[in-house]
Amino acid sequence: MSDAYIIYIDRLNGGTIQKIDLLLSPEFFDVSEPDLNFQDSVEVSGKAYLAEEELLLHLNASTIARMPCSICNQMQPQRLSLSDFYHAEPLSSIKTGLFDIRDLLREALLLELPATVECPGGCKEREVIKPFLRKDKPEAKDAPETYFPFSDLKHP
Repeated sequence: MSDAYIIYIDRLNGGTIQKIDLLLSPEFFDVSEPDLNFQDSVEVSGKAYLAEEELLLHLNASTIARMPCSICNQMQPQRLSLSDFYHAEPLSSIKTGLFDIRDLLREALLLELPATVECPGGCKEREVIKPFLRKDKPEAKDAPETYFPFSDLKHP
């Protein structure tokens, strides 16, 4: 197995920049949920370098997650991407001189997941459930913009 995802700190001394160009297997997400799966590889590119007493990472990454549509529950592809993602890691926290970017990358990509997805162009099943959705009531024209629940309390 390649160790291209490992940053060797001692190799970055003297202003050296390490280029990062990876294709990670979807298994690196370590996700086993029925409502979320990854089948496509993760493409990662970027660079690592030292600045003062910190390791700086500048990364771009993308993959496709599959999640159920919030209306019809059919699995839908959802593109996840990190563009110009920067991370600074203090060198004092890297005890071994090796920095593995996989956990950082995994966390950053998972944070990009939306709470819900819907079929592209709007789910066709929305019309079926429309009668069950709450209808917004228009507010009265004289209703105040803000509500102050304790405004009528008397205090010394």
